[in-house]
Amino acid sequence: MNAYKKGIWIAMWKKEDIGNHYSKYFQMVNVNTQELKTIAYKLRHSVFHEEYGYYELGNSHYKNMEIDEYDEYSLHSLLFHKPSNQAIGYIRLIPQIKKHCNQLPIEKYYGKPFDFSATRVNKVERANIGEISRMAIMSSFRRRLSDNYRIDQEPVKQAENIVHPNQRYPINYLPMCLMSATMHFAFKENMEYGLAMVEPKLAILLRRLGVQFDQIGKPFECFGTRVPPCVRIVVLSR
Repeated sequence: MNAYKKGIWIAMWKKEDIGNHYSKYFQMVNVNTQELKTIAYKLRHSVFHEEYGYYELGNSHYKNMEIDEYDEYSLHSLLFHKPSNQAIGYIRLIPQIKKHCNQLPIEKYYGKPFDFSATRVNKVERANIGEISRMAIMSSFRRRLSDNYRIDQEPVKQAENIVHPNQRYPINYLPMCLMSATMHFAFKENMEYGLAMVEPKLAILLRRLGVQFDQIGKPFECFGTRVPPCVRIVVLSR
Protein backbone atom coordinates (compact mmCIF):
# COMPACT_ATOMS: atom_id res chain seq x y z
CA MET A 1 0.00 0.00 0.00
CA ASN A 2 1.44 3.37 -0.98
CA ALA A 3 1.76 6.35 1.37
CA TYR A 4 -1.30 8.06 -0.13
CA LYS A 5 -3.59 5.12 0.60
CA LYS A 6 -2.15 4.77 4.10
CA GLY A 7 -2.98 8.43 4.67
CA ILE A 8 -6.57 7.80 3.52
CA TRP A 9 -7.23 4.96 5.95
CA ILE A 10 -5.71 6.85 8.88
CA ALA A 11 -7.75 9.97 8.07
CA MET A 12 -11.04 8.06 7.69
CA TRP A 13 -11.71 7.82 11.42
CA LYS A 14 -13.11 11.01 12.84
CA LYS A 15 -11.71 12.51 16.00
CA GLU A 16 -14.97 11.82 17.83
CA ASP A 17 -14.77 8.12 16.88
CA ILE A 18 -11.33 7.82 18.42
CA GLY A 19 -12.39 9.95 21.39
CA ASN A 20 -15.44 7.81 22.07
CA HIS A 21 -13.42 4.62 21.78
CA TYR A 22 -10.76 5.98 24.13
CA SER A 23 -13.33 7.17 26.70
CA LYS A 24 -14.99 3.77 26.74
CA TYR A 25 -11.87 1.63 27.07
CA PHE A 26 -8.96 3.72 28.40
CA GLN A 27 -7.97 6.33 30.97
CA MET A 28 -4.76 8.28 31.60
CA VAL A 29 -3.83 8.57 35.28
CA ASN A 30 -1.23 10.88 36.83
CA VAL A 31 1.15 8.86 39.00
CA ASN A 32 0.95 10.72 42.31
CA THR A 33 1.02 7.95 44.94
CA GLN A 34 3.58 5.35 45.92
CA GLU A 35 1.16 2.60 44.91
CA LEU A 36 0.87 4.00 41.39
CA LYS A 37 4.65 4.45 41.19
CA THR A 38 5.13 0.79 42.06
CA ILE A 39 2.68 -0.19 39.31
CA ALA A 40 4.54 2.06 36.86
CA TYR A 41 7.98 0.70 37.69
CA LYS A 42 6.75 -2.90 37.48
CA LEU A 43 5.18 -2.21 34.08
CA ARG A 44 8.49 -0.76 32.88
CA HIS A 45 10.31 -3.84 34.16
CA SER A 46 7.87 -6.11 32.35
CA VAL A 47 8.28 -4.30 29.02
CA PHE A 48 11.91 -3.21 29.02
CA HIS A 49 13.56 -6.01 30.99
CA GLU A 50 11.41 -9.10 30.50
CA GLU A 51 10.15 -8.45 26.97
CA TYR A 52 12.93 -6.45 25.32
CA GLY A 53 15.86 -7.63 27.40
CA TYR A 54 17.15 -4.12 28.16
CA TYR A 55 18.64 -5.22 31.46
CA GLU A 56 21.07 -2.28 31.56
CA LEU A 57 18.18 0.15 32.05
CA GLY A 58 17.59 1.29 35.60
CA ASN A 59 19.18 0.39 38.90
CA SER A 60 19.71 -3.35 39.38
CA HIS A 61 19.16 -2.90 43.12
CA TYR A 62 15.38 -2.96 42.63
CA LYS A 63 13.73 -6.34 42.12
CA ASN A 64 10.98 -6.60 39.49
CA MET A 65 10.97 -2.83 39.04
CA GLU A 66 12.81 -0.61 36.55
CA ILE A 67 13.87 2.62 38.30
CA ASP A 68 16.62 5.12 37.51
CA GLU A 69 18.08 8.35 38.89
CA TYR A 70 15.64 10.55 36.96
CA ASP A 71 12.46 9.09 38.44
CA GLU A 72 12.64 11.07 41.68
CA TYR A 73 11.79 14.34 39.95
CA SER A 74 10.09 13.08 36.77
CA LEU A 75 6.39 13.45 36.02
CA HIS A 76 4.80 10.05 35.40
CA SER A 77 1.59 8.88 33.69
CA LEU A 78 -0.06 5.48 33.42
CA LEU A 79 -2.57 4.36 30.79
CA PHE A 80 -5.27 2.09 32.23
CA HIS A 81 -7.53 -0.33 30.36
CA LYS A 82 -10.94 0.30 31.95
CA PRO A 83 -12.61 -3.12 31.44
CA SER A 84 -9.74 -4.95 33.17
CA ASN A 85 -8.58 -2.08 35.43
CA GLN A 86 -5.06 -2.97 34.29
CA ALA A 87 -2.22 -0.53 33.68
CA ILE A 88 -1.17 -1.20 30.09
CA GLY A 89 0.91 1.87 29.21
CA TYR A 90 3.39 4.30 30.73
CA ILE A 91 5.31 7.47 29.89
CA ARG A 92 7.26 10.10 31.80
CA LEU A 93 8.49 13.65 31.35
CA ILE A 94 11.90 14.52 32.77
CA PRO A 95 12.19 18.27 33.43
CA GLN A 96 15.58 19.94 33.21
CA ILE A 97 15.93 21.07 36.83
CA LYS A 98 18.88 23.31 37.63
CA LYS A 99 19.35 22.06 41.19
CA HIS A 100 20.03 18.53 39.96
CA CYS A 101 22.57 19.67 37.35
CA ASN A 102 21.95 16.45 35.43
CA GLN A 103 22.17 15.97 31.70
CA LEU A 104 19.00 14.69 30.16
CA PRO A 105 19.33 11.02 29.15
CA ILE A 106 19.23 11.91 25.46
CA GLU A 107 22.24 14.21 25.89
CA LYS A 108 24.19 11.40 27.52
CA TYR A 109 23.31 8.76 24.94
CA TYR A 110 23.55 10.98 21.85
CA GLY A 111 26.97 12.23 22.95
CA LYS A 112 27.34 15.22 20.63
CA PRO A 113 25.69 18.61 20.01
CA PHE A 114 22.22 18.61 18.52
CA ASP A 115 21.66 20.20 15.12
CA PHE A 116 18.88 22.79 15.26
CA SER A 117 19.76 24.33 11.88
CA ALA A 118 16.79 22.83 10.03
CA THR A 119 14.27 23.54 12.80
CA ARG A 120 12.24 26.43 14.13
CA VAL A 121 14.36 26.37 17.28
CA ASN A 122 17.21 28.86 17.60
CA LYS A 123 18.31 28.03 21.11
CA VAL A 124 16.99 25.68 23.75
CA GLU A 125 17.13 27.29 27.17
CA ARG A 126 17.97 24.80 29.85
CA ALA A 127 15.08 25.78 32.09
CA ASN A 128 12.49 25.39 29.34
CA ILE A 129 13.11 21.85 28.13
CA GLY A 130 12.34 18.35 29.21
CA GLU A 131 12.66 14.84 27.87
CA ILE A 132 9.82 12.51 26.97
CA SER A 133 10.97 9.01 27.78
CA ARG A 134 10.26 5.39 28.75
CA MET A 135 7.14 5.14 26.57
CA ALA A 136 5.91 1.60 27.19
CA ILE A 137 2.80 -0.29 26.08
CA MET A 138 2.08 -3.88 27.03
CA SER A 139 2.57 -6.17 24.05
CA SER A 140 -1.05 -7.33 23.99
CA PHE A 141 -2.16 -3.72 23.40
CA ARG A 142 0.63 -2.57 21.13
CA ARG A 143 -1.31 -3.23 17.94
CA ARG A 144 -4.97 -2.23 18.14
CA LEU A 145 -6.00 -4.24 15.11
CA SER A 146 -9.02 -6.47 14.56
CA ASP A 147 -8.43 -10.19 14.35
CA ASN A 148 -9.27 -10.13 10.65
CA TYR A 149 -7.46 -6.90 9.82
CA ARG A 150 -5.00 -6.77 6.92
CA ILE A 151 -2.90 -3.77 5.96
CA ASP A 152 -3.96 -4.18 2.32
CA GLN A 153 -7.70 -3.88 3.06
CA GLU A 154 -9.56 -1.02 1.44
CA PRO A 155 -10.46 1.83 3.86
CA VAL A 156 -14.20 1.12 3.72
CA LYS A 157 -13.61 -2.52 4.66
CA GLN A 158 -11.34 -1.47 7.50
CA ALA A 159 -13.99 0.90 8.86
CA GLU A 160 -16.27 -2.09 9.42
CA ASN A 161 -13.81 -3.30 12.07
CA ILE A 162 -14.91 -0.49 14.37
CA VAL A 163 -18.49 -1.68 14.57
CA HIS A 164 -18.21 -4.92 16.52
CA PRO A 165 -17.72 -4.10 20.23
CA ASN A 166 -15.46 -7.09 20.85
CA GLN A 167 -13.04 -6.30 18.07
CA ARG A 168 -9.96 -4.16 18.42
CA TYR A 169 -9.79 -0.65 17.09
CA PRO A 170 -8.01 -0.56 13.72
CA ILE A 171 -5.68 2.35 14.53
CA ASN A 172 -2.87 2.20 17.05
CA TYR A 173 -3.60 5.54 18.71
CA LEU A 174 -2.35 4.61 22.19
CA PRO A 175 1.11 6.21 21.69
CA MET A 176 -0.71 9.48 21.03
CA CYS A 177 -2.57 9.13 24.34
CA LEU A 178 0.75 8.78 26.14
CA MET A 179 2.26 11.72 24.27
CA SER A 180 -0.73 13.89 25.16
CA ALA A 181 -0.18 13.16 28.85
CA THR A 182 3.39 14.46 28.67
CA MET A 183 2.22 17.53 26.76
CA HIS A 184 -0.18 18.27 29.61
CA PHE A 185 2.66 18.04 32.13
CA ALA A 186 4.94 20.18 29.98
CA PHE A 187 2.33 22.88 29.52
CA LYS A 188 1.75 23.07 33.28
CA GLU A 189 5.51 23.28 33.87
CA ASN A 190 5.85 26.10 31.30
CA MET A 191 8.18 24.03 29.14
CA GLU A 192 8.64 25.08 25.53
CA TYR A 193 10.40 22.06 24.09
CA GLY A 194 10.42 18.32 24.58
CA LEU A 195 13.23 16.08 23.38
CA ALA A 196 12.97 12.33 22.93
CA MET A 197 14.68 9.18 21.68
CA VAL A 198 12.28 7.15 19.55
CA GLU A 199 12.37 4.32 17.05
CA PRO A 200 12.08 5.55 13.44
CA LYS A 201 8.80 3.66 12.93
CA LEU A 202 7.30 5.28 16.04
CA ALA A 203 8.34 8.70 14.76
CA ILE A 204 6.46 7.97 11.53
CA LEU A 205 3.35 6.85 13.43
CA LEU A 206 3.35 9.94 15.66
CA ARG A 207 3.61 12.20 12.61
CA ARG A 208 0.60 10.48 11.08
CA LEU A 209 -1.31 11.01 14.31
CA GLY A 210 -0.56 14.74 14.24
CA VAL A 211 2.54 15.17 16.42
CA GLN A 212 4.77 17.72 14.68
CA PHE A 213 8.45 17.68 15.49
CA ASP A 214 11.86 18.48 14.02
CA GLN A 215 14.64 15.90 13.89
CA ILE A 216 17.72 17.41 15.53
CA GLY A 217 20.29 14.74 14.78
CA LYS A 218 21.12 11.61 12.85
CA PRO A 219 19.89 8.14 13.86
CA PHE A 220 22.02 6.65 16.61
CA GLU A 221 22.36 3.45 18.59
CA CYS A 222 20.65 3.26 21.97
CA PHE A 223 19.01 -0.12 22.63
CA GLY A 224 18.37 -0.26 18.90
CA THR A 225 18.24 2.53 16.34
CA ARG A 226 16.77 5.79 17.63
CA VAL A 227 16.15 9.24 16.18
CA PRO A 228 16.17 12.47 18.24
CA PRO A 229 13.05 14.60 17.66
CA CYS A 230 12.31 17.99 19.23
CA VAL A 231 8.66 18.87 19.87
CA ARG A 232 7.61 22.46 20.45
CA ILE A 233 5.21 22.15 23.39
CA VAL A 234 3.50 25.54 23.07
CA VAL A 235 2.44 24.89 19.49
CA LEU A 236 1.27 21.34 20.17
CA SER A 237 -0.69 22.32 23.30
CA ARG A 238 -2.68 24.97 21.45
